[in-house]
Amino acid sequence: MLLIKVMSCLLPLAMGLRVQRSSGTLVDFTDPKVQGHLDALVRMAQSCVIKVRATPKDVRAYFTNSSPVSRSGQCFAACMLEQSDVINHGKVNRELLVHLASLVNGKNSRVVRKLNTVSRLCLDSIDGMSDRCQLASTYNDCLNENMIEFAFPLDIAEEAVRKMPFHLIQPKLPNISINSRRT
Repeated sequence: MLLIKVMSCLLPLAMGLRVQRSSGTLVDFTDPKVQGHLDALVRMAQSCVIKVRATPKDVRAYFTNSSPVSRSGQCFAACMLEQSDVINHGKVNRELLVHLASLVNGKNSRVVRKLNTVSRLCLDSIDGMSDRCQLASTYNDCLNENMIEFAFPLDIAEEAVRKMPFHLIQPKLPNISINSRRT
């Protein structure tokens, strides 16, 4: 079995856990290996929800290959990519991304061949960026835009959103000093 870190690197963009919308299924979602990868991805997302205080809209955007709707959505993408080591210290490890895709899809699969090309092109979209959340979000958006034929089925994306621990994120409360209260 692959390490969780490797398994969780399966981006909701082109890592093979996808169906082709118009011309049939690319992946058998009943395959235990695929289910294991999906489970690992959900566990990683759960951690990232808590870490960056992501909202349901943020997670839904990520899992449906949409651009983030907020700063926390951008940081959610960064967390997902950083936890998988695809992005480390502001640098994209394109080779790791392609390698991890090949673990699920096979080295010569259509997904991997296209990802190899697109991932290289997307490096240009982040040239000069230093903000980690913007960098990750922009890179992920570029991959999504260029690999549009690979997308999570909506029911799987929604199921992933339902599994997120949004209830554990406490709203930010005003900071009230004890000295400022009057009795």
